[in-house]
Amino acid sequence: MDARKKAQCSQRAEKWKSKGFQGAKLDICGGRNPYKPGEYLNVDIVSFPQVDLVFDIRKRFPVEDGVIAEIFSAATLEHFRRHHNEHILREFYRILQPGGLLRVSTPDIEAIAQLLLDGGDLVTVNQHFFGKFKSEDTDDYDVHKWMYPASEIIRELEGIGFTEVKQVENDTGMHDKELNYLIVGKKA
Repeated sequence: MDARKKAQCSQRAEKWKSKGFQGAKLDICGGRNPYKPGEYLNVDIVSFPQVDLVFDIRKRFPVEDGVIAEIFSAATLEHFRRHHNEHILREFYRILQPGGLLRVSTPDIEAIAQLLLDGGDLVTVNQHFFGKFKSEDTDDYDVHKWMYPASEIIRELEGIGFTEVKQVENDTGMHDKELNYLIVGKKA
C-alpha cells in the first residue's frame, strides 16, 4: 500500500479501529521515535515499523468526530506550512472528545532567535531553524517550514475553540526543552 496516500493500520491500531478509536491516545508523527509506545497509537505518513496508523495529516484524519481522549504532538507542526498547520490543529479539535487533552511541543522560534543573537552554536541554531540533516535519509519531511511563537499558537488554539490553553514546563523528555515549548489545551 502507498503509505503516503492511503491509511493503513497496525494490528494494535486495528483493535482500536474496531472500537471506533473511542478513548484512544494518538502520538502525531512519532515516526521512528514514538512517545510512550503501547499507551499511544503512533501516527505518521511513513510506514516505519513502530508506526500504528499511516496517513497524511494534511488531509482529513480517518477518525470520527469526538472520540480521541488525548493527542500528543512533538516536533511535528514545524514540518508543515502554516495553512497545513491550521488544518491539522482543526483536525485535532474535531477528533478529540469533549474534555480531551491536546499536548503540542514544537521548536520555540523566539528562543532559537535569542540563541543566535547571543552567539550560540550555529549548528544547533540551524538545526532548530531548518530541521535536522540526516545525510542521505533527509527528505522533505525533515525540513522545517513554519514555526509559531508560543503566544501565537496559544491564540490559534483558542480561536479554534480549545480552552485552558497555556504554556507549561516541557516535561516530555523529548528534544531540548530550552529550545522547544509545550502547550496544553482541552476541547470544550
